Amino acid sequence: MAEPETLLQLGIEAAREGNREEARNLFSLLTRQEPDNVQAWLWLAGVAEGPEQRRAALERVIALDPNNEMAIKGLQAMGAPLPKRESERPTEAPPSPPPASEAQAKPASPMTDEEKFAAELDSAFDDYDALPRATPPPRADTPPEDAGKLPPMPPRSSPTPPRSSPTPPRSSPARARDEDEEEEPARRGPSPLLWILLGVIALVLIVFLIIQLFFPPGGGPAPTPPTQVVEQPTTAPGAGGEAATPEGGAVPPVAEVTPQPSEATPETTPGVEPTVAPPTEQPTPEPAPVTPPEQAQPAPAAIGTILQADGWNYTYPNQLYALSLGPKVGNFTAEQGTFLHVLVFVANNTGTNQPLPRDFFVLKDAQGRVYQARPEVSSAAVRPGVNADVGHETPIPANGLTTSVYLVFDVAPGATDLMLFARNKPDQGFIVIGRVP
Repeated sequence: MAEPETLLQLGIEAAREGNREEARNLFSLLTRQEPDNVQAWLWLAGVAEGPEQRRAALERVIALDPNNEMAIKGLQAMGAPLPKRESERPTEAPPSPPPASEAQAKPASPMTDEEKFAAELDSAFDDYDALPRATPPPRADTPPEDAGKLPPMPPRSSPTPPRSSPTPPRSSPARARDEDEEEEPARRGPSPLLWILLGVIALVLIVFLIIQLFFPPGGGPAPTPPTQVVEQPTTAPGAGGEAATPEGGAVPPVAEVTPQPSEATPETTPGVEPTVAPPTEQPTPEPAPVTPPEQAQPAPAAIGTILQADGWNYTYPNQLYALSLGPKVGNFTAEQGTFLHVLVFVANNTGTNQPLPRDFFVLKDAQGRVYQARPEVSSAAVRPGVNADVGHETPIPANGLTTSVYLVFDVAPGATDLMLFARNKPDQGFIVIGRVP
């Protein structure tokens, strides 16, 4: 019996060559050997003979992986309801393939280009944005017979006690109006607390206006200078060295006060500008060196863990989102041996709308070999809205929302334990695949 991986690769190659019948037989055989193989059921849905077989395969994928985006979009495109739990519905086996004679009688489609094959494979997964939205439940309207009717008024209780007279008095319209006015509550004026509050506000305004009128800002007396020299009339000095006033009185001599320079004010020479010391430049810290990918030893992070680097959030959400699909993608041929397709989720928090940098991610195997991403091959393999949101070369809005990006790496066959990590965060990464066939 052939190995499951061999059957999967043979089925993919047959589907790529346009031999859908052979691919369908191989994927059916693989699902019988491994009923829990999600990739086998997903590929069987892509090459299904009819809508019933495709729907059964997609429902099996949802039963095994309820969060599989491609299976959910495929069922939504077909208009089929999504199964809630596997225990709520019986397991549907895919219809058996037709006899070999009928398969030989049907001419094979001329699918020589991989672009046409990919479009054929993804034809069931239309853009889920075009799906019809669920209509809101109808609003409970008033029955036609009750339309236009007002709810009944409650009877008004009359506080008037019964009269002893056998004949009730006739009520006039004026008396009815008086009774209605008596039932209305008496209107109240402003409370005393409100009057007090208004009086306090008015008093504060009056005091403020008085201060502004009689004591304007800056209108006070001019300050007295610290040094003041009083000139005395020149007369002959009297006895004791005192100056005589015109009236003959003695006036004590006035000593001139010379202001001393402040310690905080530097002494300056007239005509010479003071020397100002240049500001001291602070040394710029050097960025920490980044470990080369060849020397990095990243620790494995759990699937779905969100990591950050260079303003990007990224994660590897599912261990089945990495697959080797051979050495050919469109017009590109792998130089190392085969192309490894990887789906990652990122969020742009850099503040600029831009594609994921070309050298942001690095792939390293257990043998120490480092592989770089191939954005141009990603653009040829991606189907926006089907197998990923965008390719590696498509700009991503800087809105912080999660976006799935399709990556392609050229790797060597036989590589094991391939670790995906960011070049500027070499301490953690995700093991995306255990072995490349």
